[in-house]
Amino acid sequence: MKNMRLIMLLIIMAITIIIPFGCNSLQDDTKNNMMPDDFDFSLTYGTYGKQKIDTFNHIVVKDLIEDGTIEASISLAKLEKQEIYEEMMKIDILAATDFSENKECEIEPPSFSTWTVQMNGESKSFSYTSYCEYPEDVRNLIKLEEYIHDIVSSKEEYKALPEAKGYYE
Repeated sequence: MKNMRLIMLLIIMAITIIIPFGCNSLQDDTKNNMMPDDFDFSLTYGTYGKQKIDTFNHIVVKDLIEDGTIEASISLAKLEKQEIYEEMMKIDILAATDFSENKECEIEPPSFSTWTVQMNGESKSFSYTSYCEYPEDVRNLIKLEEYIHDIVSSKEEYKALPEAKGYYE
């Protein structure tokens, strides 16, 4: 009976020690996924870099190909920005650095991307173009571009813009 009380006491002590540490760990993870108040980004991308999504100025530029470009005032909802922020954190966008120029290829028509990302008082800008062999950082960024483009192009304001005419050769 005395051994049983000792075992129960040890279990209770272990639980009271482990649970608070586990909760703090969960809080830290949640805190890390919280979008900073100063989070914004600008992405210029696509063929000839004619498309743009700019949350600093709430502007989207759509490439209409034969008809040039059109600019629209389109804002992302806070939840949409939060989701984009979380995707950026998954690929550690501020640490992305593998833009090896020796892997770039000259492709016609050219495609390139330029990013500016601001968060937590820090701002980082970088760009890349077409590659023969895409480095992992660039592959991740291209997937992120597509993810962001899908969010923006699903918005009613974007759908109301004219359709692109023609194509690039």
